[in-house]
Amino acid sequence: MNKFRSILPWAIICLLILPAGCGKDDNPTNPGSNVPPELVGTWLWQSATANGIPIGLGWVFEWNPGTVAARFTVGSDGSLVHEELDADSVVVWSEWGTFTVDGNTATISITENDNGPVDPPWEMTGTWALNENQDELTLNTTYMGATVVLVAVKYQ
Repeated sequence: MNKFRSILPWAIICLLILPAGCGKDDNPTNPGSNVPPELVGTWLWQSATANGIPIGLGWVFEWNPGTVAARFTVGSDGSLVHEELDADSVVVWSEWGTFTVDGNTATISITENDNGPVDPPWEMTGTWALNENQDELTLNTTYMGATVVLVAVKYQ
């Protein structure tokens, strides 16, 4: 699997939610993360649009062969794990980093994936919002002049 393919999904996510860095760190905590409790947990990607036109999540994140879904987990310490899943919900690809929040702005930094360190780390910034029930998360960013919106739901 080439390095670009493994990094692009995070680049898109990062573009959707922030510029920071990407990956798993020797010290996975992020003391300045300020992650609101309602964002802590695991989220399953549901949909994506570019300028209001639906686009496939597999295309957006350049999923590995066999991937049918993806989820990400945000820790109260600002840690972030992104996983691609096959039809049996088995993880086929993982990436690690941090999730930092400042008001309605979120920043994702990816520093490591299944192939090792991501050098240089990917950093992206965008806005986030929750629905009234706090079980649907919307992430917005601008990428190459397009308004990109990703929607995720709390993963049970």
